[in-house]
Amino acid sequence: MFEVKKDLSIHITRGDIGLLEITAKNEDGSDYIFKVDDVIRLGIFEKKKFNLIKKQKDITVQEETTTVQIPLNKEDTTIGDIINTPVDYWYEVQLNPETNPQTIIGYDENGAKIFRLYPEGVEEE
Repeated sequence: MFEVKKDLSIHITRGDIGLLEITAKNEDGSDYIFKVDDVIRLGIFEKKKFNLIKKQKDITVQEETTTVQIPLNKEDTTIGDIINTPVDYWYEVQLNPETNPQTIIGYDENGAKIFRLYPEGVEEE
C-alpha cells in the first residue's frame, strides 16, 4: 500500500514501494523548473526529533522538468524493527540541501508532514 494524502502525509506499508512526485513553486506562484544537477533530498526523521534521521535519499535531476520523481524501494521503506502497529515519522523534502537549501515540503503552519509506516506481513523463520 502506498498513498499520499491531501495533507501531504505519506502512508505506506513497511517494505513496500512507492513513487513520490515532487513539484515546487516560485515566489510569484509559477511552477519551479528543476535544473540539471539540482539535488532533491527526502529525509525521514524520528517523530518530534529532527536530529534523528531514520532514512535519507538524494535524487539528482537529469533534465529540466517541473516534476521530480523520488522512487521509494523496499530498502527505503524498511525502517526500524518489525512493527505490529502503525508508526509515525516526520519527513521533509529539500532542494539543493548542501549548496542552497530550500524546503519544498516540511514542517509548516499546518504542522509536521507525517510518514506513516504500517506493519508488513513476515514469514516466521
